[in-house]
Amino acid sequence: MVSIIIPFKDRPELLKCCVDSILGKTLGFFEVILVNNNSKKDETKKILNEIGEDTRIKLLDFNKPFNFSEINNLATAHAIGEYLVFLNNDTEVISENWLEEMLKCFDNEKVGAVGAKLLYPNGTIQHAGIEIKNGDLAHSFSKQFDCDDGDIPFNKKRECIAVTGACMMTRKTLFMELGGFDENNLAIAYNDVDYCFKIREKGLKVMYIPDAKLYHYESATRGQDILKRFLQPKRYKEFLKERAFLRNKWASYFN
Repeated sequence: MVSIIIPFKDRPELLKCCVDSILGKTLGFFEVILVNNNSKKDETKKILNEIGEDTRIKLLDFNKPFNFSEINNLATAHAIGEYLVFLNNDTEVISENWLEEMLKCFDNEKVGAVGAKLLYPNGTIQHAGIEIKNGDLAHSFSKQFDCDDGDIPFNKKRECIAVTGACMMTRKTLFMELGGFDENNLAIAYNDVDYCFKIREKGLKVMYIPDAKLYHYESATRGQDILKRFLQPKRYKEFLKERAFLRNKWASYFN
């Protein structure tokens, strides 16, 4: 059993696309835990009523200010799956065997987390693993076009320093053992990277696999982090604070 955790706040069209793609395409045994973070729109309520009729759907409410870490930690406490998938609501399943492919990685007991290949709608790479580039975090192969050529690096299974929490699988027991996501210091960003670094510190691997493939309509729900500087000054200030916290905590990665 896999528990797929999806936080959301309104944007009903994205939520419906995401959930419909999971229910309609995904193979295997899973539950979908939707965490409603202060949604207000009637259309959102309508969609929740429709999809809530599926027995694989579980709905939770998080009636507090947005805190990605706390939201996902809350959902984990209600998850019945042996494995967790943290998934953004602005994603859409492409490959029906995506869960199966991610689960295969855990046949190796030294694997702690697995990330999927995420594509922009135009077919370019949004996520194929995270790396340190020029002293900062970056998405590997970003904006390069996806294709089926196995010789291209982003079409090869490989170990990474981190993968994005937009689509990440891990064991529930490991997630709880490592304290989950950091609610106090990383409420908005870098909680996924911090978790991956904790996994690596424990001597486990973080893997990227290309055969689990989804679209990621990145930034549709909360805007690119860089835009906070102009659109949401308070949130951007929090983002910079969290960035500094991560770099200080894991200085060895950035030196």
